[in-house]
Amino acid sequence: RGPAPGSTDHAPRPLPLADTSSAYDLPPPAVHGCWYPSADPSGRRLAFVCDRAGVPQLWTAAVDGAEVRLLDADPHPVVEVAWSPDGRWIAYTTAPGGGELTRVLCVRPDGSDRHLLAGGEPGT
Repeated sequence: RGPAPGSTDHAPRPLPLADTSSAYDLPPPAVHGCWYPSADPSGRRLAFVCDRAGVPQLWTAAVDGAEVRLLDADPHPVVEVAWSPDGRWIAYTTAPGGGELTRVLCVRPDGSDRHLLAGGEPGT
């Protein structure tokens, strides 16, 4: 407590300090971003790009944020994503090595049947 209102007593007062004998450093918060959302034709699911693992990858989730799933863990950054009109496929582009040359792939919404549509596999 400080001095009473109008008091001229400005003497130092003891300040209680927290016990820091068992203090420890906290790890930095996990920070990631998600972008380029694309809704399936029914409007119930989203495909999007997210860098949770440090590189932009293809993910899906229900529009309420549930059922989050990684669809492609390839180390090449995913650039953009779009659903097929019938909702049976998700097409997406990657930039191998982060370069300007891209390739187009597609995958089923459950992560199966991934295949290359255009562009080359890195190193070929």
